Amino acid sequence: MVSEQEGTTFVQWRERAQNEITEERPQMRVLLIVAAAVVILGIVAGTVTLMMS
Repeated sequence: MVSEQEGTTFVQWRERAQNEITEERPQMRVLLIVAAAVVILGIVAGTVTLMMS
């Protein structure tokens, strides 16, 4: 039951976040995409660095 409640809470939070991004702050979507790209590039760079050493 706890996992179901957490899942529902997460789904509600995700829907609310998506609604805020699309309706109120379209520039936030760009910011989140850029932030996600930076994180992914950081992970890739870190992995390559560890593999090279």
